[in-house]
Amino acid sequence: MKAMPALAPLIDGREHFLRCADEIGRRLCRDALRAGDSLNWLRAEPEWRENLPQTLVRPVGADLYQGAAGIALFLAQLHHRTGDRLVARTADQALALAEAGAVGDGFYTGAGGVGAAMLSIGLMRDDGGLVERGLDGIGRAAGRVTGTDLLDGAAGLVPALLTLARNHGRADLHQQALRLGTRLLDSANRADAPTGFAHGSSGLLPALASLHLATGDASWADALTRLLHGERALFNPQAGNWPDYRDAGGQPSGKPRFGASWCHGAAGIGRSRLWLLAAGAQDPALDSELDASLRAVAAVLTRPPGLEPPDFSYCHGLAGMADLMLDAGLWRNRPDLVSLAAGIGLQGIERHAAPRTPWPCAIRGVGEVPGLMTGLAGIGHFYLRLHDPLTSGSVLLPDPYLGTRNIPTGETKR
Repeated sequence: MKAMPALAPLIDGREHFLRCADEIGRRLCRDALRAGDSLNWLRAEPEWRENLPQTLVRPVGADLYQGAAGIALFLAQLHHRTGDRLVARTADQALALAEAGAVGDGFYTGAGGVGAAMLSIGLMRDDGGLVERGLDGIGRAAGRVTGTDLLDGAAGLVPALLTLARNHGRADLHQQALRLGTRLLDSANRADAPTGFAHGSSGLLPALASLHLATGDASWADALTRLLHGERALFNPQAGNWPDYRDAGGQPSGKPRFGASWCHGAAGIGRSRLWLLAAGAQDPALDSELDASLRAVAAVLTRPPGLEPPDFSYCHGLAGMADLMLDAGLWRNRPDLVSLAAGIGLQGIERHAAPRTPWPCAIRGVGEVPGLMTGLAGIGHFYLRLHDPLTSGSVLLPDPYLGTRNIPTGETKR
């Protein structure tokens, strides 16, 4: 077993990070729209109607990605460190909103993620009833999911199902993972599979590797190898990155983009390689691919700021990129990577928290939004990670414990 290095003391200003997370949490509590024992938040998003740009304001949904489940998760984790009763009450109300309104079935965008939030919060609170409701919710979502990608399909649920089957003695979840896994084989055989984590080849790799580890069946390893080699063949040495043949709206494009985000860029691809290395994969090219992704991400994180402040969100922005640097630094005993992640956190405090200017979120032009992957809840979770990186893991992985025990440690429990 490769021991986790004790790098946390190398992060200066750790209490500043907790104070920043607490301020964000209190703002979420303040901005909630309350009616008796229920609440909601508003989110704005741009939309074109009749060829005219409009900004639509809607209540948040139930999901983990930008809805109530993700907000509840952050607030519950914040309360676990601060004991703030208003934060705890708001987390409970947000979780009730998520449980009542869950639609869709994916991990990040549907009922699967709502179940994972319930499970994680239940474990934090030693609430067996909440844990069981979360397990059942994930199981029901797995029985209905139709897509294949990590964000809203089978690839996001398979690793979670196998982890839960192993740790909670749920053979039914193991069988559901195998059933969903067969759908991934068709995606692995596609010659035109896109790159990237949220909707591309990299996002399927943890699911296929988990299936191989759980069963020993070589068909899963073969499919993983095909996908990995296909994405590897697209790497552009001049750009030092993988191309994304989609435009900003996610539509196919003949002109490649070379991004560094978690969803469609180098941070997500690097996250998949770090996951495989932590799981014990022996492919010697994985280390060099992780290095390439870290260089591409570092180039963005160290870029001088422009006139418009950079997006700070988990999905598209600096927090998601720095989250990879933090975990890679812990895994590789690289204080420079940990310090770079901490430096991004300090920059956020200097530019936004201290002067109380709005945090730039994933949806440009509409101000702050509350969600986990697109807005304030995710930024707050990033600061909780910086405050205590050895015990809080990333939510940027399809792990059912959502940041409570998923930092790579060099050993895979089987």
